Amino acid sequence: MELSARKRKILGLLVEHYIKTAEPVSSGEIKTLYGEEISSATIRSELASLEELGYLVQPHVSAGRIPTEPAYKLYVENVLAGEKKEIRVAGVRDYLGKKIVEIEDVVRNTARVISDATNYTSVIVIKNTDDIRIREVKLVEVDAGKALVVIITDSGVIKDNIIEIPVNMGSGYIAAANNVVNDLFSGKTLMDIKSSQMNIDGEMLQYHDIFDKIINLLEEYASGRHNKVFVEGTSKMFHHPEFSEMSNAQEFIKLLDEKDKLGELMTNDGDIELSVRIGKPDGLNGNCSMVTARYSIGGAEIGKAGVIGPERMDYDKVVSVLQYIQKVFNGEDEMKEKEKKNGEIRTRK
Repeated sequence: MELSARKRKILGLLVEHYIKTAEPVSSGEIKTLYGEEISSATIRSELASLEELGYLVQPHVSAGRIPTEPAYKLYVENVLAGEKKEIRVAGVRDYLGKKIVEIEDVVRNTARVISDATNYTSVIVIKNTDDIRIREVKLVEVDAGKALVVIITDSGVIKDNIIEIPVNMGSGYIAAANNVVNDLFSGKTLMDIKSSQMNIDGEMLQYHDIFDKIINLLEEYASGRHNKVFVEGTSKMFHHPEFSEMSNAQEFIKLLDEKDKLGELMTNDGDIELSVRIGKPDGLNGNCSMVTARYSIGGAEIGKAGVIGPERMDYDKVVSVLQYIQKVFNGEDEMKEKEKKNGEIRTRK
């Protein structure tokens, strides 16, 4: 049944007020929030109708009403369809701008930032990325018999490690090895390297040890790329009254403990840019909701970033934070900042 505009407005006001207060909402509070001339009798009638339709429940006869899962779903539809307020989250762009940084460091830092910005638990999944393509390998001599290997992929992800090299070979050896290594590895995916035999002959043979060490690094890197799950802000959930109930708290802890299941839950919605799951019908227990967003670096999809909170979470804020994180990872925020600065320069002229 399609809800009338008045019912939708009343339901939206009730959900928003309940999100803020965690207390059942009375007809008197709705009348105050409505902002237009409306009788108390009309509001009571509309609330009763919404309850019959399954959007509201009344915990006690004398209490106000609280939203059900269908009410939250309808509210989220309106949030996603409406104009979003832009929330800028400090720290992420600066961290991504560092010259050498491993993806796992970026992910941990980002998960922490998301949790602090939303006051909920954040989860980030790095998907299995055998299809990540190597863009460049850099060899830098750091000491006698030692070189730094820096592996740069198409997603800007860095893997670096110190390897041993022949002593007293000189800078010419390193430069030549660097060129040969890039001829061999540049443009190949991790899957290519794992599944094929590298043909090393002729002048390449003198760099055989370096090739072997780089291949070992890549295989080590690839072997750990099966939906790694990073969680931050677990304790924040217990600041919300829903999780003072032992059963809800236990279900939440169980969800976080089963990381494989959690990772699968976050990544099983395919190519959807942003998704919202609410309660048991969406595979969650313990009065939980989850908002997830795809994120990419340099055009290559890396995984999903998500927020877990009570069904009563502030969806508007959470969606805005995740969308901002998406923009930063994709470089859209930096481009927007440059356009703004260029516009200011043109205006001053």
